[in-house]
Amino acid sequence: MTTPAPHDAPDAALLLAQARSLPQLRVIAFEHDAKRYWVKRPEKPPLRLRLQKGNGQRAFQRELARLNAFAAKGAPVPPVLAQAPDIMVLADAGTPLTHLAYGETADSMQVLLSHAATALAQMHARALAHGRPRLRDICWDGAQIQFVDLEAGARLNAPRWRRARDLLVFLHSIWQNDPDISAAAPAALAAYTAADSAQIVPLARRMARHLRLVGYLATPLVRRDRKRNKTNSEFVAFAQLLDFLA
Repeated sequence: MTTPAPHDAPDAALLLAQARSLPQLRVIAFEHDAKRYWVKRPEKPPLRLRLQKGNGQRAFQRELARLNAFAAKGAPVPPVLAQAPDIMVLADAGTPLTHLAYGETADSMQVLLSHAATALAQMHARALAHGRPRLRDICWDGAQIQFVDLEAGARLNAPRWRRARDLLVFLHSIWQNDPDISAAAPAALAAYTAADSAQIVPLARRMARHLRLVGYLATPLVRRDRKRNKTNSEFVAFAQLLDFLA
């Protein structure tokens, strides 16, 4: 199982000092010695969104704890290089796969998606669930896949159904992107299956069968988006995913 390579980082106190000197944005990047780092702070939404999203400080502490715990288990997540109750500094994880999709060839994307699927299966083998492994939350730095944004759905000691849901979310995200990318879904599933020591694929297929009724109820929305030639429709992607796993 691939463990993220050590990141040659400067002193944590120096990183924190630089981070605190930046504009007070929730997420912001900075450069140091020709390397990029990311700063994250607690979200401070207005009251209306606070009622919907919950306490931003608690969410921040939860994500920080999960990043450290996932890293301790060897999961491919960006290491926390400096932290305080109100701020964290992360190593750069690379470029999100959604961004790479517009610059890579179909063959290159198939290779990257297969790498991502293998990394997800390896993470699941450690009983970890990301919660939302969409392509925008999966990065490639030229050498390895890393998963970012461990938010509300991330779990340690995750039950198998949560890991199966991870796989469905990942595959759905492939189908929701450009058609050239969705053609790589079979290769991605094959790569996941080859590393599936936790036997998540059979459970994911059973879950997909149970979702057929939801797919049937969504048929009018699927037809609407197909008629509009909407290329990134979540409803069309959902229908394609169910057909694919069936």
